[in-house]
Amino acid sequence: VLNLCDHYEYDGFLSLDIVFSELCFKEFGDRVKHWITLNEPWTFSKYGYADAISPPRICSTWQNLSCTDGDSAIEPYTVSCNQLLAHAAAFNVYKTKYQVQLQIFPKLKFCFMYVGVSKGCDGISLSCHWIVPLYDTESDQFAAERALDFMFGWFMEPLTIGEYPKSLQSLVGSRLPKFSADEIKLVRGSFDFIGLNYYTSYYATDTPELSEARPSYLTDSLLILTSKGSLISISLLIIDFNV
Repeated sequence: VLNLCDHYEYDGFLSLDIVFSELCFKEFGDRVKHWITLNEPWTFSKYGYADAISPPRICSTWQNLSCTDGDSAIEPYTVSCNQLLAHAAAFNVYKTKYQVQLQIFPKLKFCFMYVGVSKGCDGISLSCHWIVPLYDTESDQFAAERALDFMFGWFMEPLTIGEYPKSLQSLVGSRLPKFSADEIKLVRGSFDFIGLNYYTSYYATDTPELSEARPSYLTDSLLILTSKGSLISISLLIIDFNV
C-alpha cells in the first residue's frame, strides 16, 4: 500500500524516493516471519497508469478512459521498474540487517547464527492469468507467449535473469527503462520465495501492428485477450491446464 502523502510528495512510484519498508522490519521483524514487499505490481502498473481502473488513475487522455493526464506509453514501464527496484532495495535491507543467517565454517566444524532479529523470509507476490491461443495458428501461439511476457515475465525475468523479456525489449524499445549493472545485481535473485496470484484464463489472438503515433502499454503486446472461444468461455472451465 502506498501512502497518499507519498503519492503527492514524490509522485508515487514514478519516483524512487519512496522506500519505507525498514520501519516495518524493525518494528515487527521479531514476530513476522513471512514478508511480501509488493503484492501484484502488474496490477498497480496497468490499472493505475495504463487504463486508469484503479488509483492513481493516470493515463493518456487520448484513450478516453476518464483519467488524469499521464502517458500510458511510458509511465507503466517506469512504475514497474521503480517497483522492482524498491522491492529489491527492501529485500536487501531485510537480508543484510534483519534476517538471521547461518554462517558455516566447515574446516572448523561449527556454525553460528548472526545478523538481525528475524528467522524469516522475504518475497514478492506476482499475478498471472493463464493464456491459451484462440486459434491453432503460429501467430496466436506467439501472441499467447507475449501475453505472458507482458504480464508475468515483465517482473519475473528481471527477478531471475536480470533483464526484461525479449518481446518487451523488441516491442517497447526505448520506452522500456534499462537497468544499470548495479541495479541488475540488486534485482536479480532478490527473493526467498515468489507468490503467485492466479484468477482466471484467457484466449489470446494476434493483432496487426498499430500506428506508433500513439503507443500505449495496452496495445504494445500486439494482441487481444478474450474469454470467449468458439464453444465456451474459458473463464468458466475448471480444467488442469488453467493451473
